[in-house]
Amino acid sequence: MPSSSLTDRIIEYFIKPPQIHSAFYFTVRYIAGIHFSPKDRQVRNYFFLPLDEGAIEPSFTRMNINNMPSVEERLKEGIEKLQLSEKKTTCLIPELSLKAFVLSFDSLPSFAEEKEKIIRFRIKRQMGFYPEDARLSFQEIESDKGKKILVSLAKDSVIKEYESCLNRQGLKVRALGSPVLGLYNVLNSQEEDFLLINVEKESLSLVAVVNSEISLYRQKPFALDTKAELSTAHQVENIMTEVDNTAHFLEDTEKTKIRTLYVRLGFLSADEEMYTQLEDQLPFSLKRIDVSQVERLNAKEREILSPLIGHIL
Repeated sequence: MPSSSLTDRIIEYFIKPPQIHSAFYFTVRYIAGIHFSPKDRQVRNYFFLPLDEGAIEPSFTRMNINNMPSVEERLKEGIEKLQLSEKKTTCLIPELSLKAFVLSFDSLPSFAEEKEKIIRFRIKRQMGFYPEDARLSFQEIESDKGKKILVSLAKDSVIKEYESCLNRQGLKVRALGSPVLGLYNVLNSQEEDFLLINVEKESLSLVAVVNSEISLYRQKPFALDTKAELSTAHQVENIMTEVDNTAHFLEDTEKTKIRTLYVRLGFLSADEEMYTQLEDQLPFSLKRIDVSQVERLNAKEREILSPLIGHIL
């Protein structure tokens, strides 16, 4: 069992990043990066560069990077655009490369090691297995209903793939994060109950907020084959199914009616068709993610970079 100080460092690594001024986001279709100024809280430099088809294939259980030379070539090109003066950075990995849970408990021990043991047991029971080389992190969420724990889990071998890409460019990864939680951090919503989804080529991730608390965290692939090309209509159908199921679940379990969906469409190409179809089919309000406090970027650039901005703001 690791010491308390070691457990704290693991938690900070995965969920509570230190003050870092650059961040990178690996996806199936592109790599994105930002260099952030803490003085004026603005993005100094940024990039998003397309990847070769199949270069990254996200998976929780298998190796992710199929074409390391291609990924590193793009990464090197992007780092040159950022003009970084420091080596510490943070990294967001694809949602399908990790598992995340919101767990509820009546009570928990005060010591981190004892909490971790109980959390590991719950995850193993929920997943049916527990990877031996998993990196686990957890954070207590303030709640009026007992104890809520936000848990992130990824295999060490998968994490090291992404870390090694950055390490070979002379950077040191000091924190790791989830894209949709970066979006949650950047939202400035006055609503107490809403859904937040992050849509990428191969998957969607969803966070449900009830009474201003994270209540649910889900990740769904669009197809069993993450390389499959699905039509916009098919993707919208999958999104609507997940949104409808979640909204009905919250009505039944939390007695809460969702009225707003915040969405980030993480596509480099035009996505107005998907947004319009979602808007037409949703029974409640649809709002796009917009990081309005970042002045120099246009709306699409802010949308693409928003998980990164939310992670280090």
